[in-house]
Amino acid sequence: MGSVYFDSRLWGFTEGVRGRIALTVLVGLIATCFGVARLALLGWLIGKVFQGVGLSQLRLPFALVAAVMIVRGWLE
Repeated sequence: MGSVYFDSRLWGFTEGVRGRIALTVLVGLIATCFGVARLALLGWLIGKVFQGVGLSQLRLPFALVAAVMIVRGWLE
């Protein structure tokens, strides 16, 4: 494994905005989690459709997919 090079000059350039950088990274990680959840829920929903589940039983999966998509869009 290679060593990590830390340039103190670059660290100095981020002074005053480090909190915003950390918040941006955090929001990106949360958005990624919601993206994975969206794909998992869509797979679950499609599986239920192929099983022939009635429309009344698909309300919860539809609502969950919609909610996750709205939150993901908001985070983007």
